[in-house]
Amino acid sequence: MTASFFSFFISFLSVFCSVFVLRPLATNFGLVDKPCSRKQHEGDIPLVGGLAIYVAITLCSFLITPFEAQYKMYLLSTSFMVLIGSLDDFYDIDARLRLIAQFLIGSLMVFGADLYISNLGSLFGMESVELGAFGPLFTVLAVVTCINAFNMTDGVDGLVGMLSLNTFLSLGILAYVSDFQFSNSLTSVLIGAIIAFLFFNFGSFKQGRYKIFMGDAGSMLMGLTAIWLITYSTQSGQSIMRPSTALWLIAIPLLDMFSVMIRRIRKGHSPLKASRDHFHHILLRRGYKKTSVSCMIALASAALCAIGVMIDINKVPDSVSILMFITVFVVYNLLIANEEKRQSARLTGR
Repeated sequence: MTASFFSFFISFLSVFCSVFVLRPLATNFGLVDKPCSRKQHEGDIPLVGGLAIYVAITLCSFLITPFEAQYKMYLLSTSFMVLIGSLDDFYDIDARLRLIAQFLIGSLMVFGADLYISNLGSLFGMESVELGAFGPLFTVLAVVTCINAFNMTDGVDGLVGMLSLNTFLSLGILAYVSDFQFSNSLTSVLIGAIIAFLFFNFGSFKQGRYKIFMGDAGSMLMGLTAIWLITYSTQSGQSIMRPSTALWLIAIPLLDMFSVMIRRIRKGHSPLKASRDHFHHILLRRGYKKTSVSCMIALASAALCAIGVMIDINKVPDSVSILMFITVFVVYNLLIANEEKRQSARLTGR
């Protein structure tokens, strides 16, 4: 517990100090988010949250976290992810190029760290579902999915930070219950870093000249770290949870991304085309304030994460867990579809 608190403190302090160094540099070099039709904030906001979190992870890696071979590959993959994200923040690179980079980073995790999903658990009863040779490809697809799921949620102050916080807190709880020191140490680092970021994005310093955004570098870093930890926590020799539990820990990003993609395809649009059709956009159009929207979605995420943790601790069968999650997804889509129809009818005056 003392080691975890120390990891938390060093990480928190690292982000806090990094922001004061990186923020003026970002302003000078033009690494800022400018208001537009899709981004309705005031003024140019420095995109340094992800960079500050990356600095904290890297610093703590040398001071605190066990530096094993797989972790070295994690740091290498996050370095590439932050580089690609920062280039996207600066140049707004093509979505296809981002996808190629994400596939390469996923391949680095699978073939460089030899870390991939080979077992999906007992989804259909007693027999465990083994992926065999399909495991590496499935993992690369899972990496790309998770990166984009977290990236797509970054549309309201504090949202991606609080969703990430829920995921890593849940992983930390499961690691603590299992006495898994490596996961416990890294989740402490991540929690400290995210809380410090939230001070500048959602909390006391968000007003005035200290406000920052996480940027694509940060949201994609969160997605990559989530899938990396989930894979390590479910597939390694010291697994702390079952694979089906992972769905609950990243439920809101997954539900939102797949729901949005399905609705875009039905409308004949590209599933990768950016638009204002995410859950947080729907709530904003309903009249809720940005702060309320972030808190509402974060609370929903916390509730789903808590369900996942309780399911895992109480050893609820995988088949029941998956069925429950599918039910949540169906209900979520029905509610979203109904709300979109209501908002459309209101706009057309019908």
